[in-house]
Amino acid sequence: MARDGMSSLLTRFRRLVDDAGTAVWTDNQLQDVLDEHKFRIQREPLGMEKTLLSSSSYEYRVFHSRFGNYEGGGSATFQVEDTSGSQRGTAAYTADYINGIVTMTADQAGTALYLTAWSYDLNAGAAQCWRERATKVSSYYDVQADGHNISRSQWFRHCLDTAKLYEAQSKPITVRMWRNGLFDDN
Repeated sequence: MARDGMSSLLTRFRRLVDDAGTAVWTDNQLQDVLDEHKFRIQREPLGMEKTLLSSSSYEYRVFHSRFGNYEGGGSATFQVEDTSGSQRGTAAYTADYINGIVTMTADQAGTALYLTAWSYDLNAGAAQCWRERATKVSSYYDVQADGHNISRSQWFRHCLDTAKLYEAQSKPITVRMWRNGLFDDN
């Protein structure tokens, strides 16, 4: 059974891979694909939204992450904390996990907040699923008989084209290079 905080992501992900009607993949299989395309957001400073209340007063309740598609599930997977590292409980805010928006129940008076959570690249996962579909239909061939044409190979091309489309929209992969000091640059 998939994790509780993944249900919204899995629903959106099924639409990307055309798996809403008759399920091709189980929730666990799709969760495994998404787990291959997750990345850890570690103490990201949240963007603060200044809301005008009157001509001279403001409040700070809405905070934005640069990322989205977060796993829900409360403070075990989605942690909001202040500059001192004190974690805010889930009763202190509501979270829009898909859009990465945290709305605090009370004015934060300009206090900086930080987010630690798992974000998922749905497009990279969708590209992987469409390539998997392409391999399943790679043996499809065109048939021509009695003046009729059946071009079943178009499904293979469609799967590959859709995989390329989602791959182009996925997040870039960055790698940090480390030297262990054993080799000389000369």
